[in-house]
Amino acid sequence: MGIKYHIDLEKGVTFVLWDGVVTADQFLAHVRQLSSDINWPPPKRLHLSDLQRTSLDPSMNEPIIIKAAHIYGEQRDKIADMKVAVVAGEAFNEAVIFERVISRYGASVVVFNLLHTACKWLGIDVDEAETMLRGLRTQSRRETN
Repeated sequence: MGIKYHIDLEKGVTFVLWDGVVTADQFLAHVRQLSSDINWPPPKRLHLSDLQRTSLDPSMNEPIIIKAAHIYGEQRDKIADMKVAVVAGEAFNEAVIFERVISRYGASVVVFNLLHTACKWLGIDVDEAETMLRGLRTQSRRETN
């Protein structure tokens, strides 16, 4: 498993799903892939990351999280004025560290406990978000089997 994403250009939202145990190498590879995607960020500059069903490998420490935030920050023009919602369970504290660092680059980031609250803050439909995230989870699990 790992990290999957989908950029919905029509809705203007990037959906990111973390599934299973995620390592530092997977996280950094994801950051580099997403930040170099020509469609990212989408027009409305909305971003939803779902970390509810993930566990972090011990390699996912504070220096790695800060490094990832700085990689995004190298493209300040892409992340400035982005509205980012992170929904986290076990990884809540690590998500808050990321929030603190990435916010320095102009992104508005909030870490939530519940998906529906995050969707309300972003102004997106929770049912559509759940459908998209379920599809990403299915894709992630197919690729690991």
